[in-house]
Amino acid sequence: MILPSSNTTMEREFNQALSGAATVHGARIKLERAVYSELAALEDEAQREAEKLATAGVDVIVYGCTSGSFIRDSRQYLGIEQRVEKSFGVPCVATSGAVVRALDRLGAKNISMITPYTHDITEIEKRYLEAHDFKVLNYFHTSLTENLKIGKVPDDEVARWAIENTSPEADAVFISCTNLSTFKAIKKVEDHTKKPTISSNSSTLWNVVQILRLKTDLSHLGKLFTLA
Repeated sequence: MILPSSNTTMEREFNQALSGAATVHGARIKLERAVYSELAALEDEAQREAEKLATAGVDVIVYGCTSGSFIRDSRQYLGIEQRVEKSFGVPCVATSGAVVRALDRLGAKNISMITPYTHDITEIEKRYLEAHDFKVLNYFHTSLTENLKIGKVPDDEVARWAIENTSPEADAVFISCTNLSTFKAIKKVEDHTKKPTISSNSSTLWNVVQILRLKTDLSHLGKLFTLA
């Protein structure tokens, strides 16, 4: 797992979900603020960190940053995945690509989106999803820039954001950012909105589970994990 250095959530959520089924090994790229300049620079160090992780004999490499894998263009995630796989012979999942695959698996087209980002980053994410044939009906953002603060938002607060800002016409709810804690929020959002709900971390985990062909019950993380 390659993470922004200030991410305090993704390893924790993956370790808790995969306990006994798989191990998680981390590498970090410096990032303190979720702003365009820092997010756009993240990918430059990804290949070097992937090379280090490959020496640990890992079975899949995760590029665990949502905005850092769509900020440059709508195909950025694919370039990251392909370069890692070609270089090291290890499957790679970049989070924004996992989100697209998860929404496709749910058959969702009309999306309500929740982000902790600033307006400009959220708008870029909206255009990213639209480039992949989704319609963002509405979005809610909080304009947090300090990544450490994003990691300290309680799951209950995240759930409230999503419940209060889901469009009745949405096919699914998407909660963005790998540093936003969501694994205790997803079912609560689904129960209240009656909409399939995914997050950056749940989408990435689902994609990893598919690649590793793990047989583990993760139904508490939402409808996505109950589909055959």
